[in-house]
Formats: sequence, C-alpha cells, structure tokens
Amino acid sequence: MADEIDIFSTLEGRARDHRWDRDRNASLLNIVFAGGTFGNFLRYFLERFSVKTPDIQREPFTDTGTSHNLGNKDFSGLIQMYHPSFINDNLGQKGLPICLILPSTGKHHLYLKKAQLFRASDYKVSPDDLWKNAIGEMADQLKDQADHIVKLYGIKDTAHFTWLPKFIVRDWYKLEFLQPREKTYNHRWFEALRKHKFWQDQKVHHLDLETFFNWETFIANIKILDDIFGLALDFRRQLEMRDIFNKGLALDSIRQECNLAEAVLEDRSDARLDDLDVATEGYIYAEIEKANPNIQMPLTNRFFRDMEEIRQFLAHFPNWYRKPNPNLG
Repeated sequence: MADEIDIFSTLEGRARDHRWDRDRNASLLNIVFAGGTFGNFLRYFLERFSVKTPDIQREPFTDTGTSHNLGNKDFSGLIQMYHPSFINDNLGQKGLPICLILPSTGKHHLYLKKAQLFRASDYKVSPDDLWKNAIGEMADQLKDQADHIVKLYGIKDTAHFTWLPKFIVRDWYKLEFLQPREKTYNHRWFEALRKHKFWQDQKVHHLDLETFFNWETFIANIKILDDIFGLALDFRRQLEMRDIFNKGLALDSIRQECNLAEAVLEDRSDARLDDLDVATEGYIYAEIEKANPNIQMPLTNRFFRDMEEIRQFLAHFPNWYRKPNPNLG
C-alpha cells in the first residue's frame, strides 16, 4: 500500500522548502520533517541550547506559535532542517546524522489534518472555513475538499455563494477519522517516508511527533536525541528550555485543541467544548462511535456542551434506535 504514495510529488504546497545545497548538509544533525511538524522549532531549540553552536537570543515564534521568524542566516549550519526531498538530494551518501519526525497516534492524525492547512507556510487556513465561507470564497487549499463534500453528500445547489452546512462538514471529517488509520492517506504517506530504503545507510533516529505536545515528553525525548548524536545540550538551562517550549505551546491553539480532545476522550477533562473547530468535533464523534458501534452521533450544527452531556446522550440513547453503524466496516 505504501508503494502507491509518492512522498516527493505531494510535498509541494505543504510547506516552503528550506533545503540547503547538497554539499552543505549539517555535520551535527539533519532534521527531516513534513510541513507543520515542528522542524523549524526543533532546529531552533537545539541550536539555542547546544554548547557547540552560538547562542541565539531572539525567539522564533509568530503570533500563532510557528517558528518561522528566523531564517538560515540566523543559524550556525551545524544543525539543518529539510523536507523529504532531502532523500533525492543526497542519493548515494551514507552515514548522515538524521532526525526524522513521525506521527504515531490518532491525535496526531487530527493534528496533521489541521496543521497542514494552518501552520505549514503560515497559510492560516482552518477546517471551519469549509462551512464559514461560501463555496466560491474558499481558499485554494480547500477547493478540492469542498468539491469532494459536494459530490459525496449529493449537494445540488452549489452556486458561487452557497454555504456548506456545518453538520455535513463535521460528518465528512468524522468519516475520515472512522477509517482504520493504516488506510488513511496521511498514515500511508508517512509510512512510505519511514520505510524508504535511503535511511538504511544513514544514522537515523525516529522522533515521535508526541514530543511536541507536552513538556515532560519533549524533554525526555530531547535527552535521548542528545545522547544519540552528541549534541551537547546544556541542561543546566532546563528552566529556560521549559519556558521556550511552553511559550510556543501557549501560542499554538491547534496543539492545545488536540490535547483537549485527547483529555476529554480519556475522561481527564470536563472542559467546555464550545470553541472546537469542526475537524476536532468530527474526531471526537468518530472516537465515540468506534467505542459505541451501535450508536451514531447526531447530525446537528450545535455540538455537545461538554463530555458530561455526551455521557448523558450515550447513557439514555433509546435501545430501539441502536443498530450497527454502517460506517464501521
């Protein structure tokens, strides 16, 4: 299945390319990542806190938490970041020190659905734009998705100023999240990247995307990365490290929302769910339906107030309405 995915031809448009010339690969570490998965932040963090590189006093963050405010001229070059085209640029080379960032969970699947629209290249496109904007006013990144929704749901009135119903857009996202993850495009794309034969001749560490979702996981995984590649990070500055990490997380509403969805589904939070975007709502619906295969969540524009309201819905759902979910094969 992974062989069907071309990891290079799908790259254009996901994020702007930060490649250096082939003969300027980093001697300390090469970070290979897909757009939206924190390659910029990781390079910044490692360069700032390694004793092998000059200290960086400026912060990299934009107002949305991306680390796009610094450029190549602000770094030493000992640590570099690249998109997967790095493979084609380095065919025949061996022994390169590489950190490859990869997702692993359903939460990451949700994050990628949102971040590859919003964070990559700072497009700031949101899943909510699919129902908040008229069909004729969609961002280019959403036009194919809007067309797919129109065809799948048999929507007839598609004039320039037609709006898609919110509950339809949520249901469309839910159907995606109901699929076994191994069958989804993003999973197959990353599997094709992970299994590429190029890595066999390199010194590669797979860094789980979960690294960037909370401080404890981040610092534990960074210490492993430091040990493998001899980055000489100055952990005497760990309070400063934590402040930098937490500032980026506080600016990043997408990571926060994905963490909230996970906490709600794991019964670790009773926070209100009023301000979720439609992709997160679809993800929560999908996870609940997978756990309750005889119940389908309601097709309404309004979402549930909190997890307690969802629990009430599940507890009192009439038995005569229960039947196998046709979307769970």
